Amino acid sequence: MNEEEQNGGGEQEPLDTSKGYQRYLRKLREKSYMQVTIWTAALLVGCAAVLFARLISACQAVFFGLFHAHSYLMTAATPLLFVAATLIVQRFGPEARGSGIPQVLEAIDRAHGNKHEPPWHSPLVSLRTAVVKVISSCVGIIAGASIGREGPTVQISASVFAFFGRMTRKVLPQVDFQTFLTAGAAAGVAAAFNAPLAGIAFALEEVTEGAFGRFREMVMLAVILSGIAAMALAGNYLYFGHPAVTLTPNLLVPETLIFGVVGGIMGGAFARLLAFPELFGLPPQPWKRALYCGIVCAAIGLLTDGASAGSGYEVTRSFLESSSIEQWPAGLGIAKFATTVLSYLSGMAGGIFSPCLSIGAGFGFTVAKLLHLQNFKVCGLLGMVGFFSGAIQAPLTAVIIIMEMTDEHTLIIPFLLAAYLSRRIGKVFMPVPLYRFLASKNQKG
Repeated sequence: MNEEEQNGGGEQEPLDTSKGYQRYLRKLREKSYMQVTIWTAALLVGCAAVLFARLISACQAVFFGLFHAHSYLMTAATPLLFVAATLIVQRFGPEARGSGIPQVLEAIDRAHGNKHEPPWHSPLVSLRTAVVKVISSCVGIIAGASIGREGPTVQISASVFAFFGRMTRKVLPQVDFQTFLTAGAAAGVAAAFNAPLAGIAFALEEVTEGAFGRFREMVMLAVILSGIAAMALAGNYLYFGHPAVTLTPNLLVPETLIFGVVGGIMGGAFARLLAFPELFGLPPQPWKRALYCGIVCAAIGLLTDGASAGSGYEVTRSFLESSSIEQWPAGLGIAKFATTVLSYLSGMAGGIFSPCLSIGAGFGFTVAKLLHLQNFKVCGLLGMVGFFSGAIQAPLTAVIIIMEMTDEHTLIIPFLLAAYLSRRIGKVFMPVPLYRFLASKNQKG
C-alpha cells in the first residue's frame, strides 16, 4: 500500500508540475499581452499629443497671420467661425463639447458604478468623438477663441486607451475599463504639458479624488508648515548641494499671500461662471449662443490686438522671458478671463488648462506692475499656481505643472502655500471641484 501510494504520488507529481507550469505560462502570456497593449497605447498617445500640439500651433499661426494682415475682416469672421466650431460638435459629436476632462471623469464614474458590464463603447471616449474634438478645436483656434489643447488631449488620450481596452477585452475579458481610462487621462496630461509627474498628480487629485481627497489638505498643510520651519532654520538648501541658488523663497511671503487670495477669488469666480452658464442669460439655441459669444470675443480680440485669443502661451512666455514689465497691458488678464469663459460657454470643443495658466500669469503681471513688486516673473508664476488651484481645485497638479514647465524647484514652498490658500478660498465660490461638478451635471442631464 505504501509502495502504491508512493508510486501514485510519483505519477501525480509530473501532472501537477505540468498544470502549474501551464498556468504560469498562461499568466505570463496575459501579462505580456497587457504590457504590450499599454506600451503601444501610451506611445500612440505621446505621438498624438505632439501632432495635435503642432496642429493647434499651425492653426494659431494662421489666426495671427490673418488677424495682423486683415484685423477687421478677421474680427467679422470670428463669430461665424464660432458658430461653425459649435455646430460641428452639435452635429457630429455632442460628447466632444468643452474641455473633455469632465467627459472622461463621467466615463470613469459610469465604469466604476457598473463593474459587471462597463460602458466599453461609450461615445464619451470614442475615436469618433476624438476626431470631432480635433476638428472643432482647430476651427475654434482659427476663430480666435481663448481655448487650450490640454483638456482635449486628455479626452483624445482616454479615447485611444479605451479603443485598446476594447481590443484587449477580446483576449482578456477580465480587463478593467476604469483602469484603462485612468491611465489614458494621466498619460494625456503628461504628454500635453511634457510633465510626467503632473500626469500622476492629476490622476490622484481628479480621477481618484474621492480616495485621495480625504487626506490631501492635511498632507499639504503638514508639508507647507514643516517646509517653512526647516527653511527658516536651515535656509534654502538642497541635500546634495546646488550650483547657483539665486532666489530666497522665504522672503516671498507677502507675494505668496497676495496671489493665494487673488487666485482663490478670481479662480473661484471663474469656476462658478463655467458651472452655471445661466448667469449670463445666453440663448438656448446652440448657433445663437455661439454667435453672441463670438461677437463679444471678437470685440475683445480687436481691443487687445489679438492677444486675448488662443491658449495665451505665446504672450505669457514672452513676458516670462522679458527683462521688463513696462509693456504689459494691465487689462489683459481680465480680457483673457472674459474670452475664456465665453469661448467655453459657446459650446465648441476646447480646454481651459492653458488659458487658466495664462489668466493667472496675467493677474500676476498686473499686480506686480500696479504694486511695483520687484520680481514680476515670480509674481507671474505665483499667479499661475494661485488661479489654477482656485479654479480647478487641484493644488498639487498646479504646483507640479509649473515646476516641471519652468524648472523653478526653489519656489516649491511658496507655490504650495499659494495653491493651498487659493483652493480654500476657491471652495467658497465653488464647493465642488469644477471638473467633478461638470461631470456629475452631465450625468444628471
